[in-house]
Amino acid sequence: MTVKTNIPEKLELALNVLAERIKFSEPINSYQNAQELFIQDTAAQKIMKELSAFQRDIRQKQYNNQVTTQDLEKLRSLQTKAQENKVITSYMHSQQEAIGQLREINAEISSLFGMDFASLAKKSSC
Repeated sequence: MTVKTNIPEKLELALNVLAERIKFSEPINSYQNAQELFIQDTAAQKIMKELSAFQRDIRQKQYNNQVTTQDLEKLRSLQTKAQENKVITSYMHSQQEAIGQLREINAEISSLFGMDFASLAKKSSC
């Protein structure tokens, strides 16, 4: 169920301006561009899928105390492959920059409200 609240017109305008400025800011724009390049690069996606799958396998092996030297060597090799891929590194770096900017914005808004603003967006367990 969605609840429609009546936001004062001035506040709604200010929120729209803020949203537009965030949307078109350099970190967010860079992230969106890097994400699009990543989506289009099948080789980069293959590397990340292989690395993610192997990391899951390693976690399971760690749980069962069965990690081998060969497993660690393969993991390092896959991590190096990912770190050497410019599309992946650009995507990850831009993602961290965008997250950093959003954290700064949240901190600024939170200081004005005197509470963690982003926590309002978290789902409740009612």
